[in-house]
Amino acid sequence: MTKNSFIFDTNKCVGCMACVAGCSIENGTGLQMNWREVNSHNKLKHPSLPVFHFSLACNHCEDAPCMKNCPALAYTRDEKTGAIIHHAEACIGCTYCTWACPYDAPKFNPLTQIVEKCNFCVDRISEDKQPACVAACPVGALSFGQEEVIEENHLMPGFVNVGIKPSIQLIPLRDEHTSPAIENLDAEAISLEKLETYLPKEKSKVNLDKEWTLVLFTLVVAALVSWQTSHLLAGMKMSLLPFVAISLVAIGLTSFHIGKKLRMWRFILNLKGSWLSREIFSFSAFLGFTSLHIVTENQMIGYFSLAFGIFSLIAVDKVYQFLKRKDELPFHSSMVSATAFLFFAFLSDVHILLELMILAKGSLYIWRKLVLQKKEITYFPVLSLLRILCLFVAYFFYNLSWEFAVTISFLIIFTGEIIDRAEFYYESDVITPAKELQNTNYKA
Repeated sequence: MTKNSFIFDTNKCVGCMACVAGCSIENGTGLQMNWREVNSHNKLKHPSLPVFHFSLACNHCEDAPCMKNCPALAYTRDEKTGAIIHHAEACIGCTYCTWACPYDAPKFNPLTQIVEKCNFCVDRISEDKQPACVAACPVGALSFGQEEVIEENHLMPGFVNVGIKPSIQLIPLRDEHTSPAIENLDAEAISLEKLETYLPKEKSKVNLDKEWTLVLFTLVVAALVSWQTSHLLAGMKMSLLPFVAISLVAIGLTSFHIGKKLRMWRFILNLKGSWLSREIFSFSAFLGFTSLHIVTENQMIGYFSLAFGIFSLIAVDKVYQFLKRKDELPFHSSMVSATAFLFFAFLSDVHILLELMILAKGSLYIWRKLVLQKKEITYFPVLSLLRILCLFVAYFFYNLSWEFAVTISFLIIFTGEIIDRAEFYYESDVITPAKELQNTNYKA
């Protein structure tokens, strides 16, 4: 089945950036906000490595993750052209689509506080014209037309292939282009370690400096759900005023992470496809039902609240499904659901469960660090030691009969969870074409 597609020939591209300039001029984007990017397989132009380029923008995928996962329904598909269109007036600037897209197509504009991206030059192609980037290419490396895309070509080294059916036809490299034509028998052997020191560092979209509010928000979610569960199942005291105050803090932490705060209500519009929508909706329902449960003391309302609370924990963990973990482990100690179990065991005073959770969390954490050490990935031994100590020192205080021992114990546990959760963001990244190309060149 044919569809509108970009056609890119890696054999012809010379990396001149004319396509980038054409796109920028057509759409009026700034120099720092290019919708199309040209990434090189050999940024250092080293004579013993192949030099070729990828010119990529939005690939208007059939199973577009940006549209599927946007909580605010800010994306639609133009049925006539197949273009995925972003609607600025609906965008809340949460940047979740920038995590979901493996082609780095949606770009967050700090000036407008919303996302923007390639629109397939939908006005031009509707009039049977070429997209601006295609019209600007001087060597015929980039073209456009009705194509039956050959998905086997998407397995090309350096191209992100995650099965979402991007609308791009790739012309594979010819064999003679996969290695350099220059032979220098006197050249020194390539030191991969040395080459990496010269490479420009790709900025990660998951940056702890920006995500600290999410660190606190996710832990507050775990704490509130475990508190309500302990109140419902173990009879722990729960007052409305402190609960509402902490809930407002959680909502405030969420607002820090979005560009258009007055559009926060749009967070819950995509319950069908977005785990972020499900997270916000279920947590909001949890807050409402729990407040009602505290006031009425109705057990049935309490169970409704518990159901939404458990689902919100699952949703929080599912939100991060697009992140690429450096340890590549399916389970890790910083999962919010595991943290909630630990808090519940503490608050409900179930000693055996608390001991099991401390052992499980500690074991998962040590396993994670050993994997990172084996892969020679940077981690912080002193911080790791402090995190482990937080688990066992907290348990020591927990068993003391001193008046403030339990309070101090919980603060120590919470501190350990902050360290663990912060490291989760530090050890996570988002797949992008630039990083895939770099890994292909220098890690192969």
